[in-house]
Amino acid sequence: MHFVYERISRISIRHNSKFSIDDVEFVLGPLFGTHYGMGGLRSIISSVDHIFCAYDKKTHRYIACALVESHNEKNVLYIKLFGVAESNQGQGIGTHLLKSIQKWGERENYSAIILHPQVNNHRAIGLYEKVGFHKQYLLKDFFRPRELPTFVEVYEPDAYQMIVYL
Repeated sequence: MHFVYERISRISIRHNSKFSIDDVEFVLGPLFGTHYGMGGLRSIISSVDHIFCAYDKKTHRYIACALVESHNEKNVLYIKLFGVAESNQGQGIGTHLLKSIQKWGERENYSAIILHPQVNNHRAIGLYEKVGFHKQYLLKDFFRPRELPTFVEVYEPDAYQMIVYL
């Protein structure tokens, strides 16, 4: 357990710092680049209101990032993409990052945070449940590419809508 504490103390959470797209792509590219393509990933990075990243002070690298949209009319935050670099998974960094986003959301008077993990992404769902998210409902074909014609049969994973109230 001491290792985890030591590891987390080396991590600082940064919000809307002067992140370069390369910093965010370094973390999220290997996790989502094949699904969205690098152009699509860059578009998502550019479209969000908030970027939260975990920075490892020892390696001088970003190792986890969350791309977050504000939905002020509903008073909620939506996590569009969330990822921890593969080599850093299982060390409590994702938990630390999510809890930091929750604390920030509470301070800013948001009422909830929503996200959509694939139903077959059991590790992510477990992480989200660990920090207080719960499943609201199942969304069929949530990850189906929107640009494909409807006559093409594509079987993409469904998603859960998960929420944590602040």
